[in-house]
Amino acid sequence: MTSHNSPHPSAIFEGWYSKFRLPSGSSIALIISSVPHARPPAKKKYMISFNYVSPDGSTWWQRETWPEKWEVTNGAGGDFTIQWEDGRFGATGQTMFWRLESADIQFIATLPTRGVPWKPDDQASTPAGLLTRLPLPIQWHVHTVDAPAEFTLNLKDTKLYPGDEQGTAQVHAEKNWAVSFPKSNIWIQARDHDRHRGVSLAGGSLFPGVQAYLVGYHGNSFHDFSPPSSTSLFGLSLGLKSHVDSTKGEAEVDIKGWFSRIRIFARADTETFFTLAAPLDTGHAEGWTAQSFAAVIDVEVYQRSWPWTGWVKVDGDRFERGSLEYGGSLYKAHGK
Repeated sequence: MTSHNSPHPSAIFEGWYSKFRLPSGSSIALIISSVPHARPPAKKKYMISFNYVSPDGSTWWQRETWPEKWEVTNGAGGDFTIQWEDGRFGATGQTMFWRLESADIQFIATLPTRGVPWKPDDQASTPAGLLTRLPLPIQWHVHTVDAPAEFTLNLKDTKLYPGDEQGTAQVHAEKNWAVSFPKSNIWIQARDHDRHRGVSLAGGSLFPGVQAYLVGYHGNSFHDFSPPSSTSLFGLSLGLKSHVDSTKGEAEVDIKGWFSRIRIFARADTETFFTLAAPLDTGHAEGWTAQSFAAVIDVEVYQRSWPWTGWVKVDGDRFERGSLEYGGSLYKAHGK
């Protein structure tokens, strides 16, 4: 367990995002988020967002609640527990746990092992590397890209897909923290558990005029991309080109380093996006992001021997039923 996954007491906001792929192929997106020192007149300091999405991503069951009680207990070695009126979440040793027992949701899950970390051979790895220690406006830690969790599930007045009452789910778990959610952002994630391959991407506007992305691709080998090559300054690319159009459900990111390049293109039917609240320094803003679990994601990786030679494709994948998220000004409801 790394300290990045534990609470950061000095952070203005922090939120844990967990995506569970259930036996039927359906998914749960569970967000546990806090803006403890939100400026008045904010009332939504704390949020539990539970989303049960059909296997094809076309329908979903959602509950976003705003607890008044929020007790954080920190233990030794990264152990912690967060408790609210009808639930608790935390970690003990290598085990993470989720327990929601409200009038609408009965969900219990236990993750006994970290599974596959950001870098497969480094349990302490995290997307930003040493940049995680800097006081950036937002930080992103991926705790696991694939780990098995035992779960039980029951939702009020909702019929579950076959096999989703209990069993083993594959989990992608991550965390954001720092000052505020980006004014614009995208997030892309997909995992083929059987082939041990997947991709994770997050990025957007860190500062006015600055775009930056963090990317990890588990293919034939692990490919990691981060600033400065994945950055653009006031439209001047340091290796990054991106095109995002939420009205078409598309996002393309092309990052070129000296010797490695990755191109990611994601697309999803605009009717498959459901909205989520996001933590701002003023509290949680409802409908700030939109997310789909029905994205088709194409990944291409290239390499070259010298900066002046041509690119040669060395790896790639197409993922079905992946995740694509737009946030802030990149989401059409806020970009109008």
